[in-house]
Amino acid sequence: MNLHRLRHTYASFMISKGVNFKIIQEQLGHTDIKQTLNTYSHLSDEDRTKASDLFDEIL
Repeated sequence: MNLHRLRHTYASFMISKGVNFKIIQEQLGHTDIKQTLNTYSHLSDEDRTKASDLFDEIL
């Protein structure tokens, strides 16, 4: 695994665990939150399922 891929994995894992986006941005050294969100964050199937389950609870 190279450094670039590790950064993607790290950001995605932190987002999945509910870490604040601003913290992730700072840790990755980005000046713009858009770079963190658009480039370094990826949703897993588990994240999508959790979101759907939360919405089901509202209904």
